[in-house]
Amino acid sequence: MIFNRLAALTLVVFFVFTIPACSNSEQKKEKHYKRALEYIKIDDPKAAVIELKNAIQIDAKFADARYQLALLYLKDSKPRQAFAQLQRTTSLDPSNLDAGVKVAEFYLLSRNKEESRKQIEKVLSVDPNYKDGLSLLANIELIDGNFDKAEEAIDKAIEQDPANDKLFNIKGRIALATSKLDEAEKFFLKAKELKPDNFANHRTLLMFYEQKKDKPALEKQLTLMTSQFPDNPQLSMMLSKYYLKEGDKEKAEQSILKAIEIEKDSIPFRLALADFYKNQRQFDKAEETLKNGLLEFPDKIKLQVALTDLLFELRKFDEAQKLMDTVLATRPANGGANLIKARFLIRERKTTEALEILTSLTDNYPKWAAPFYFTALANMTIGKIELAQKAIEYALTNDKSKDQYHAFAAQIYLMRGESDKARKEASIALAINRHNFTAAKILAKSFLQAKEFDKAIELILQLSKTVDSDVDLLGSLSMAYLGKGEKEKAVEPLAKILTIAPGNSKALALYVALTAGKDLQKGITLIQQQISKKESAGHYILLGDLLVRNQQPEKALEAFKRAQELQPENPQSYILTARLLKRMGKIKETEQAYQELLKAQPDSIAGNMGLATIYENTERTAEAKKIYTELLKKNPDIPAAANNLAWLIASEKDGDLGEALRLAMQAKQALPEQPYISDTLGWVHYKRESYSLAISQFRQALEKRADDPVLLYHLALALEKNGDATEAITTLEKALAAKQDFKERAEAETLLKSWKEAGGGS
Repeated sequence: MIFNRLAALTLVVFFVFTIPACSNSEQKKEKHYKRALEYIKIDDPKAAVIELKNAIQIDAKFADARYQLALLYLKDSKPRQAFAQLQRTTSLDPSNLDAGVKVAEFYLLSRNKEESRKQIEKVLSVDPNYKDGLSLLANIELIDGNFDKAEEAIDKAIEQDPANDKLFNIKGRIALATSKLDEAEKFFLKAKELKPDNFANHRTLLMFYEQKKDKPALEKQLTLMTSQFPDNPQLSMMLSKYYLKEGDKEKAEQSILKAIEIEKDSIPFRLALADFYKNQRQFDKAEETLKNGLLEFPDKIKLQVALTDLLFELRKFDEAQKLMDTVLATRPANGGANLIKARFLIRERKTTEALEILTSLTDNYPKWAAPFYFTALANMTIGKIELAQKAIEYALTNDKSKDQYHAFAAQIYLMRGESDKARKEASIALAINRHNFTAAKILAKSFLQAKEFDKAIELILQLSKTVDSDVDLLGSLSMAYLGKGEKEKAVEPLAKILTIAPGNSKALALYVALTAGKDLQKGITLIQQQISKKESAGHYILLGDLLVRNQQPEKALEAFKRAQELQPENPQSYILTARLLKRMGKIKETEQAYQELLKAQPDSIAGNMGLATIYENTERTAEAKKIYTELLKKNPDIPAAANNLAWLIASEKDGDLGEALRLAMQAKQALPEQPYISDTLGWVHYKRESYSLAISQFRQALEKRADDPVLLYHLALALEKNGDATEAITTLEKALAAKQDFKERAEAETLLKSWKEAGGGS
């Protein structure tokens, strides 16, 4: 009994001390909440936010406080914070239908229709006749193309509130989607009739007439709106777009200026004016607009970023860098400033660092097209065409209005040989901006690629009226004439290129080929004449090549040496020198040539492969293996290195045949049709005593090089080991009958003799 009395006493003490505490917290919470509501009434949102946060701190499950806080965040253009509070509100209080609808609206705005639908279904499960829920459901069904369901939902909403203009606007949009234009107009007019002072109703009707291409009705509506809403800045901006479409640039400019005059604090209008000037190529005015804006609003980040972007485009890099650093110092996470930073890194060829920033931007802003465009550009610079294509496709998904995006997509399609797609994208770019010269050139090249030479020539000649000294365009013109078989006409643009750009080696190579033909000495003279006008590494490489073919190797070496002096970072002249020296039998000098290249470019694949081959040929296999191994560590995707290393390992005593097989398979996967790679894989199988697999690979190699004595010798060895003695002898005889000499000939002759003496068996 003592125990029970003590327990009862404990409970009494507990309630005595806890009830006042709970009551006190509840009172404090309500006090903060009521104060917040008072601040909201007198339009003091900052104080209201503080009070609401205090209330939530006391009671994290205070749904009403979270809802009011969300509304304040919405008013203050803080969508992320608003969404978080609305989500919490709906989970705490499912009966707050307005919060539920707003959460669904957020999902819909972020293109997450599935979650939006789920959320609105929860709202309508509480109240099936909730007007705002029904109207949003109608929007979702409209987007999904479920027009009957959309109409059913909106009609049900109109039953609840037949005087609601917004509902009739939605009904008009449903009719428009089903091409019922008369009905759509009737509903839009009804919305305007219900609330004639609502600018949005007039705007919807204006957009309807624009879509319908009913110019008289459009102009009538504009006149009505101008008289009814003379001081509405949105109307001024709409008028600007209309005038621009009509080609009246002066009125378009004046309309934006009027919008700024009406709403002086509007940063978006000032940005729109700067964009207008940029599009009209009035860059000085665009810069002036942004700088004047910053004089009035020095802390507006959007103006700072826009000016930084413009300065970058105008190649005023020092100014752009300084302003960008200022923005990032105060706002290190600012997306616009970070995008410009990435562009600086691309310009400085720091592509990896640029891609790190761009990846973060595309993750954080998946609906922002610009970071995807520059991601595509960065990937293009490092040769990752597939990644560039994916990135530009994402950019175009988010924004189809930029001509440069379409032009870039066209360029990629052209590189991939998809001329039809390139033509389509280039045409879209030109439709958006007829001054996009890059798109025009790509369009011409797409005709060229599709062998529509007459169309290419026609377009290029038309473009040449505006720009007659573009080297790229002249090159395309030459190729188009060449495609038609008109060699004389093809020479003219090339001669012009060599006058405009005397160091252009591609044009010189084609010019020499067309004018000198097989006359090597004439070709040499032409190149020497061009070199007298302009020295270039490319010219000397061309000269060296012709000198080699003209049996003048020493002079060719001199030409390649001069190419190295002019362009030491270009590996081509070193490689050509090494190959020529090898052909001349100067192995030591060949090795030195490759070593000179590797001093300048230690990671040169061609240099390392060439040196390793020399080591192989001079039986320095350990040094060759070391080079191949290091190459594959840095870049595993070098099939020739994997193949050669596999051969060396398989050929040495007690070599790691498992590793040799892995390397040979890797090379085979990369180049499945290459005969010498099939031979290496066959040799590894042979050494592993998998003779049937070896035979299969050797036969595959011989499909490409049927009379190669080395391949025949290897096949004979495998056939003999596999018990096919007769075919082995026949195959070995064929190998020995070949005119081409091979290292294993003496061994093959001995083997053939022993096989025959043994009666054709092993």
